[in-house]
Amino acid sequence: MNNIRRGWCPSLFKPMETGDGFLCRIKPFFSSITSDQARFIAELSEQYGNGYINLSQKGNLQLRGFTRENVDIAIPKVIQAHLGSNDANMEEKRNIMIAPLWDLDPSRNADVYHIAHELQNALEARPEIHPLTGKFSFLIDGGEEYGLRNVYADVNIRAYDKSWIIQLGHDENVIICDRQDLVKMALEITQFCKNHQLKRLLNPENTKLYLQQISYPTIDYKNNDHYHSLPIGYVQLPTSSIVHVGVPFGLLKASQLFHLADVADQFGNGTVRFTPWRSIILPHCSKEALLDLSDFIVTAEDPRLRIILCPGKPFCMQGQQATIEDVVSLFLIWKKQTRILHMSGCAKGCASPQINAVTLCATQEGYNLVFDGKADQDTSYQNLKLTEIINLLQKDSQSLH
Repeated sequence: MNNIRRGWCPSLFKPMETGDGFLCRIKPFFSSITSDQARFIAELSEQYGNGYINLSQKGNLQLRGFTRENVDIAIPKVIQAHLGSNDANMEEKRNIMIAPLWDLDPSRNADVYHIAHELQNALEARPEIHPLTGKFSFLIDGGEEYGLRNVYADVNIRAYDKSWIIQLGHDENVIICDRQDLVKMALEITQFCKNHQLKRLLNPENTKLYLQQISYPTIDYKNNDHYHSLPIGYVQLPTSSIVHVGVPFGLLKASQLFHLADVADQFGNGTVRFTPWRSIILPHCSKEALLDLSDFIVTAEDPRLRIILCPGKPFCMQGQQATIEDVVSLFLIWKKQTRILHMSGCAKGCASPQINAVTLCATQEGYNLVFDGKADQDTSYQNLKLTEIINLLQKDSQSLH
């Protein structure tokens, strides 16, 4: 099972067909939109799709249920709303992540936003530099308290000891780089990948191939910084306050986005930000907003925060079971857990390719249960019913706390 190929990454100009139609992917610039843009996206989803929107781990929005013709209608509208690039190649490679609280974080780094803009402008000015896959991504980590230290892209630009390093994928051999050379180096790395037919630098073998041929100074780097997860609910920061809400399983209804835009206008500053954790931030927002957000996750005790779910059947053509319906029966057993449960609609495990404490992989007959593994791993617990899974998890709950 462990040689299954995951799906490619759709873009605005290259939609991907799924079980409920085509995905129309919108990449908000640095994952932030205005309330008017939020209403535009919600209206687009209702008018041309089926009213469902997936949040991605890159802070993107995937509008579901489009026909191919409706995607073509949507493209110019998205560009006109300043939510997409005019050029298809630029739109595909415009995958640059920065911390959602880059300007509000207690440990914010003023250079982060400037580096992101410089990189975006450089990619636009150099159309010949183009990754081989739309999944290739960049990350600028300024060392924020609620930042991206535990998030990894293909090219990770990280603040380090009053300087900067470039980390390729998860590799612990990193390149020391001056601030003024960061963008130049990122472009060089991207071009090397294209020249050598390397799709991803999250593949360790590809990373080693690049590092073996460079003469730049490198150091050994271990991510030992204590990671602070951004609390759910109302968060008071030194210079402002925010409301941070979870989106159950990253699946948002257009009606919820309409409502969120109104709340952002009434209680916040009229903007909405999307995180790599499939959650949403309302910046400069008062605590009263939480009273109007009951259909989101607003408390840290909610078990859905510790369950990762793909849409499953019928949303995905590969989906073997209706995961969104089935997961409800697991809420009670997972209520007091602190580790992650991943429920995958098939063996591709797209929603969480990494190792998790518990993984349920849908099959035609039920679910395979994997402890401390991935969706595509072999296991002795195969084709189980949900009642059988609950019994096994109850027996094993002591070791999972």
